[in-house]
Amino acid sequence: MKLILNAEDFGLSQSINKGICQGLKEGFLTSASLFVNGPFFEEAVSMIKENNFQNVGVHLNLTYGAPTAPKNKVANLLEPDGKFHYMCSMPFYARYNEVKTELEAQIKKFLSFGITPSHLDFHHYFYASKEVYDAYLDLAKKYNLPVRSMTQKTKEMAENKKIKTTDFFVEDFHASTRHLVEELKMIANFFKDKNGSVEIMTVPGYVDEFTISQTNYLAREDELIALKTAFETGVWNDFKLCSFKDL
Repeated sequence: MKLILNAEDFGLSQSINKGICQGLKEGFLTSASLFVNGPFFEEAVSMIKENNFQNVGVHLNLTYGAPTAPKNKVANLLEPDGKFHYMCSMPFYARYNEVKTELEAQIKKFLSFGITPSHLDFHHYFYASKEVYDAYLDLAKKYNLPVRSMTQKTKEMAENKKIKTTDFFVEDFHASTRHLVEELKMIANFFKDKNGSVEIMTVPGYVDEFTISQTNYLAREDELIALKTAFETGVWNDFKLCSFKDL
């Protein structure tokens, strides 16, 4: 079984960048996704280049901060203050052409810094909107990139377009109320005798005051420690650790 340990929110803050970079260097993270309109995007890009990371994808976003495309091109995606709508309203405001314009602007910004993405994934729940997901898959096809699939339906949608994706997706670790290392052991035990590939979604990093001002999810250091502990204690011995490029 191929296992992708993917870290979200690279570029959101300096402390998150520090944690994700550590995980990629030490091997207890095998993939990350870069927040193109994150406040510390360019710092993350520098880390990618300095360490020659080849396993970082685009963390496409329609629910946080300001757009990358010109605001007049994506007006329905924005609140009056020029920032994205909150995620819960996504199915009601999404328009295919505007979504595609914004998502492609984010991909092009990533490419403009001379780095090549390993895959596409997304911030919050793109599959809530058909218009958003169609644009997401059409761009994956255009740029020949693997994608995250969170459900069986979205997996089938990707496969129908001949886009590479994992066979399984796990968000239980991120959402767990149990001890995190024990959660990882349970996941490992469940998948160790299966075939194919699985992505475990993680949101690790260190937490500083700026991070607290940007997100209400603050268990990031707990995730980081658990992932490092699992890696160092052999939880993944029955798996082939890889990135989306290995699908």
